[in-house]
Amino acid sequence: MAQVVVIGPGGARTTANDTARPGESESELERLLSGKIPGREGFAGASVQGVRDETYAGDYGGYQPTASESNNGRTLSQGLDVAKGMMSFLPEAVLQEYAKAWVKTGDKDVAVGLTRQTKAWKDNFGKLMRDDGTLIMSEISFMGVKASYKQTLAEVGVTDFTDFEDEFTDMAVGYNTGDPVSAEEFQARIDLVYAGVKNQIPEVEKLFRERYNIPLDSGTVFAALINPKIQDKILEGDIATLQLQAQATSRGFTGTFQNFERLRKLGLGVDKAGELYRTAGAMMQQAKTIGRELDLSTLEDYAVGDITAAKRVQRIQSELASTQGVQLGAAKKDKQITGLIAD
Repeated sequence: MAQVVVIGPGGARTTANDTARPGESESELERLLSGKIPGREGFAGASVQGVRDETYAGDYGGYQPTASESNNGRTLSQGLDVAKGMMSFLPEAVLQEYAKAWVKTGDKDVAVGLTRQTKAWKDNFGKLMRDDGTLIMSEISFMGVKASYKQTLAEVGVTDFTDFEDEFTDMAVGYNTGDPVSAEEFQARIDLVYAGVKNQIPEVEKLFRERYNIPLDSGTVFAALINPKIQDKILEGDIATLQLQAQATSRGFTGTFQNFERLRKLGLGVDKAGELYRTAGAMMQQAKTIGRELDLSTLEDYAVGDITAAKRVQRIQSELASTQGVQLGAAKKDKQITGLIAD
């Protein structure tokens, strides 16, 4: 196997392997000369210079044009004009690389292919390139999909996308599966999550201000709920704990941050907390009708599986069932507590 230098239109040069790799029916050189490599279609039918000389130190494929092979008067300023006319949406660093390539080759299509070999392009679009050199999608499609993700988050108050960039890139290329997450699918995901937590957000925002005296807007709260990296930045797991506290305070119950932190670490989730605090008042009142005291802490401990609390609640449940025919306790499945109920 050898790298050979290929001369394209206008003296443009590139290199390609002349031997097919295992599992390939054609070598890179054969695909290049038949115009099958995206971004390098301009080399279809080009001439082969010969085996690459490893002593060369040029920018493209190690080949350095001789002094007589000038750029024919092309300037970097002209190259930038060409770049901006074709792809003004690209980052400035990528436009600069395209301009340099166009100055050297004079061929717009070849310049695109050479640009895709540069560090600037790979830093911004490297995940678009498959192992065989083809693209999952064009650069403009990639940027359009990511822009749609940002618009979706902006609609729910998230305006700082810094901590989402890596996730946006992975979603847009389909996590290397070739199945990108569409704008519509991402919108549906966010709408579903937002519908489930939007009522918690004002209370979490209020509690955060009270606890840390730090202003935190609703968009940042939602961003933290859906992105662990942001939650970690905002005093680590405190947002998750405040979610539990919000479920209690929004229904008139108070408690210390430390207690809610304890419950969170014992496995109390937001959904279960919502059910607990929604039904707790009625349950404690029903217990009073038979002369029993049932406090919130007992119900909280019961919700996280405490055996002593479970026995107490079950005794009260049995007494209620025998005296009033009212069931008070927890929904169970295979002897496991799945949620508190009051029937």
